[in-house]
Amino acid sequence: MSVIETVKTYLGTQPADDIRSVLHEDHKEILSLVGDMADARSAEKRMSYFNALGPLLTAHARAEEAVVYVPMTKAKDQETKDLGNEGFVEHSIVDALMERMAKPAIVGTDGWKAHATVVKELLEHHIEEEEGEMFSALAKQFSDRQREAMAENFTREKARLMKGVRPAKQPR
Repeated sequence: MSVIETVKTYLGTQPADDIRSVLHEDHKEILSLVGDMADARSAEKRMSYFNALGPLLTAHARAEEAVVYVPMTKAKDQETKDLGNEGFVEHSIVDALMERMAKPAIVGTDGWKAHATVVKELLEHHIEEEEGEMFSALAKQFSDRQREAMAENFTREKARLMKGVRPAKQPR
């Protein structure tokens, strides 16, 4: 990776059609929703944010896995392979927590709020790691054209997964 590419990755100034830019925009929306969910004072507002976050998070994760993580796990570089595999594991942990949070027995309880806080912390860590180490690996291991194709495929796959999902109402 060139010095210029390293600086671009560090500063987050990739072209808009680069997978790193597309993921970064999704990450901002996800972090906003999960923060609002964890910090909301009423159970009704927390659930509203949860219902908005769930489909977005699932579509983002599945598209990212298919379009980014799978190619990373096939890279020649062991660090890139490891980052792709770690991403799968971290997604599965968040999936399990989100699934638990959807169960009626836990909704509205202090346990639900604790789950929301842990999901928020996991996503913050995961996204920070992705936008650092993983974005750097993407710049090193994949060409500009490959990253542009990843962005196109991610956008298309995420839209396919979101099709038919009604956006949840955001609390005021």
